[in-house]
Amino acid sequence: MSIRKIHILILHHQNLDRKAMKEVCAGLEEEGVPYLLQDENQLDNCVELAAMAASSSTLQVGIGINQTGELCVHHEKLKKEEPYLLGDLQNGRKVGKNAARLVKGLPLIL
Repeated sequence: MSIRKIHILILHHQNLDRKAMKEVCAGLEEEGVPYLLQDENQLDNCVELAAMAASSSTLQVGIGINQTGELCVHHEKLKKEEPYLLGDLQNGRKVGKNAARLVKGLPLIL
């Protein structure tokens, strides 16, 4: 039997600097939710990236980041075209915290 690691998957465009995502990761860490960063070279649509990440994540929540820094948080049970949250890297820490709070069932931070 294989055990999959528990984490929120963050799919990002391959040309996006990983240092630019540090605030998103910090928000997840502050809430105590593990994450996995993964490059994607086929897509650059943050909604599609997030939907793909959510369907691959053991926590059913995924984050997608496109080349320009637009962010999306998606849940596996939502319609692909109706994401949970949209934002940008300027609000990355808050987006990361809210993605973690979605997993934990806590109220969002506005």
